[in-house]
Amino acid sequence: MDSPSGSPTPSHANLSTHRSEESEGEPFKGHTAIYAISYSPNGKLIATGGGALSLRIYDSLSGRTLLDLKGHTDTVWALSFSHNGTQLASGSADRTIRIWDPSSGETIGEPWEAHSDYVSNVAYSPDDKVIATAGMDGVVRIWDVATRAKLVEVTDHPAAVRCFRLSPDGSQLASGCDDGNVRIYDARTGALVLGPLEGHTDLVRAIAYCPDGTRIASCSDDCTILIWDSVTGNMVVGPLEGHMDWVTCVEYSPDGKTLLTGSHDTTLRLWDSFTGKLIAGPLRRHHGAVCGLSHSPDGARLVSGADDGTIRVWDASTREVIFPVLTESDLHDYGITGTGPFGGHTNCVRAVAYFPDGKHAVSASHDKSIRKWDVRTGAPAKELMRCHSNAVYSLSISFDGKRLASGAYGSIKVRDCVEWEVILDLSGHSQWVYCVRFSPDAKLLASAGHNGELFLWDSETGEKLRSMVGHDSTSPVWAVAFSPDGRKLASCSEDTTLRVWDVDTAEMIAGPFETASRCLSFSPDGRTIACGSSNSLVVLDADTVSMILGPLKRHSSSIRCVAYSPDGSTICTGSDDHTICLWDAKNGDLLLDPLRGHKQSVLSVAFSPDGRHILSGSWDNTLKLWNSASGEMVNFSDSDLRDEEANTLLDLPAVTVPRAGAMDEATQARPSEGITDLLDLTAIAFASAAKTREVQSTTKKSSTLLGRFAAIWSRVRMRGRQRIRASDTAEVPPTPLRLTQIFVGRGQRRNLAAGEPEDSEDIRRANNEPLTWDDDDGDGDGERDGDANSRTSQRSAHPCIDVICFCLCIPCCREP
Repeated sequence: MDSPSGSPTPSHANLSTHRSEESEGEPFKGHTAIYAISYSPNGKLIATGGGALSLRIYDSLSGRTLLDLKGHTDTVWALSFSHNGTQLASGSADRTIRIWDPSSGETIGEPWEAHSDYVSNVAYSPDDKVIATAGMDGVVRIWDVATRAKLVEVTDHPAAVRCFRLSPDGSQLASGCDDGNVRIYDARTGALVLGPLEGHTDLVRAIAYCPDGTRIASCSDDCTILIWDSVTGNMVVGPLEGHMDWVTCVEYSPDGKTLLTGSHDTTLRLWDSFTGKLIAGPLRRHHGAVCGLSHSPDGARLVSGADDGTIRVWDASTREVIFPVLTESDLHDYGITGTGPFGGHTNCVRAVAYFPDGKHAVSASHDKSIRKWDVRTGAPAKELMRCHSNAVYSLSISFDGKRLASGAYGSIKVRDCVEWEVILDLSGHSQWVYCVRFSPDAKLLASAGHNGELFLWDSETGEKLRSMVGHDSTSPVWAVAFSPDGRKLASCSEDTTLRVWDVDTAEMIAGPFETASRCLSFSPDGRTIACGSSNSLVVLDADTVSMILGPLKRHSSSIRCVAYSPDGSTICTGSDDHTICLWDAKNGDLLLDPLRGHKQSVLSVAFSPDGRHILSGSWDNTLKLWNSASGEMVNFSDSDLRDEEANTLLDLPAVTVPRAGAMDEATQARPSEGITDLLDLTAIAFASAAKTREVQSTTKKSSTLLGRFAAIWSRVRMRGRQRIRASDTAEVPPTPLRLTQIFVGRGQRRNLAAGEPEDSEDIRRANNEPLTWDDDDGDGDGERDGDANSRTSQRSAHPCIDVICFCLCIPCCREP
């Protein structure tokens, strides 16, 4: 949970203070995350509560923002309209309750602190005279609305209370607890009437009474929904199964016939409330966890809100979104979520990392899973479902790729990457673990978490070795990073400081540097630290923590992740503005236009070991792979087979010429325009053929095949150029006819096996010597007369070359 800060709004604030500046434009704009949502009793308004201190009121028919209510100093988790519609109550992580006038936006009376931990639920009684609240402190309280006096207090819950509901007649209060049980109390006295009702195997997220009060529905982190008899306490329907992740909200329809649920798997499902049969779903129109549901009073519409900040108004009969209007592209994106390359996560992807082999990567998600991927195809290689009991925030891979560490709520687990068994389960953090990092030699593990906690562990034994003390003890430490030599550890915190520590002594050796950063990364040479400061990138000297570059601004919102390329030349940043930026690490120039493709905040980025690709994870539940040179997103549907073919060709030897006097002046003046290796030759052959003849309809199919192979060359030719530049040779472009000789005639070893005499070219090939273009006939074309005719019937010793010759060279050389 983020911890924003702000200033309260006085009760006498003028209406203009609350009028939204976004009253025109796209519907339902303004939220970064939504945790509570409700229709007003007359159905004309929709109120929402969420992150960034946000509490808003919208016109339910247009989605136009009417009021932006400011006053809470932390996330708004709960809200409730009074039954007469004249008041709106809100509960927040700032532990207070506020009551608002929904027509003017003014507060009614003063706010009051209702709990010692954040307020999880709030509701009016049917007569609007009292208001009930629940908190993470495990207490339920009932208050007099007029006097704010505490009337009833229920303190017998053994754990946090995340939800409750008052019965339709106001006589009972049903609660859901983190112990996984449901309890029913007398709302007038606080006495326990029924329970604990056992059935769930994990904490209870939400609870709802049916309109006639005879049944109660509960949903849980065990991914199920149960329906209870409110008189006997017996479970009468369930478990309702189908959701793939935590079920976060449940609502009865106004007529009580159906039950609507929302989940962290980003979907809604509609059930028959009497039989438990699934009527519709999964309905997927959010990219984030569905955290709030509400029916319009007439039952014709329903509204859903998610932690990706989106709101959807649905037609209750057709189960289609009425507005905002979704484009064909939007519908396509929702339709393919969870399928295709890198598909499967049902909640935001918090962390990504490459394995040292560059062929595989891992991702961690709020859906409590860790997944290993084949990055060449985007296919899953290993899925560790529910590997933590809570959302996974961070992961790290040891330098040798043999171990993986992950952090969640109060837990760090280290697994071996062969059997994927847990070899260490570290406890010591009081709450969320936001970051874990192996040291360069993998002997240490650093972890950062809530309450200023920053620990060093022995990664072999699990012993906690040291604690770094200095960050504000009330603020989370968001990120840590080891220097490449393993002697320093850098950290950044919600307290707006970045600090550098000595790993051996746990003493702060540089800083604090004032920055509101949530991410940082050491350069490969250890001289600089890049960090995302609000919406700008800052590069610091690693020894003095003084600013070298920045602030570099291009993102329009907070930077969530940062990474150096393996050679240290490029810095990659991901932001809440849904984009990725690539920066020159020396001068801070933006190398490419921002990379766009994610629908929500980019939470993690990682370079491949060779620096050619960037893997990103997002709040939209997806991973995407990018070409770091072009900024283009890798399209697996077009590249799977080509990548496999290209991998086979990557290690073919370059065809080069010594730096002798065989080149003419024009060629020597333009060596970069020459042919670097075999991978360039096909493209030139095809280009030459295209110039000399028209492509007729009968050759359309082969042209497509030629284009397919040409795409392979373009993807791998850079590696060939790197090999050439590293040698003492230079490239010389042969003639198109000579291309055929290179491809088709390179296998004359087959002739030797048959007893045919070898020539000088075959000897040079056998000795791995570079080829030269002998101009035996003196006509300046670099060919020996008769070569083409004499060699086109020969087969290559390399089967892949035979295919290339057949598909590329032969069509280029045949008669028109």
